[in-house]
Amino acid sequence: MDPAQLQKLVEMRMPFGKYEGRLLADLPGNYLNWFAREGFPRGELGRLLALM
Repeated sequence: MDPAQLQKLVEMRMPFGKYEGRLLADLPGNYLNWFAREGFPRGELGRLLALM
């Protein structure tokens, strides 16, 4: 795992949705499971959410 990506998980905030403004590392597991079933967003955000 890339340490820079791990750092982003604790610095980057969710830009949209029910948990807008929450740190990615603080997103609830059921929300991440929903993304895993429905598909992660494109780009860096999706890659970071998939790491969780």
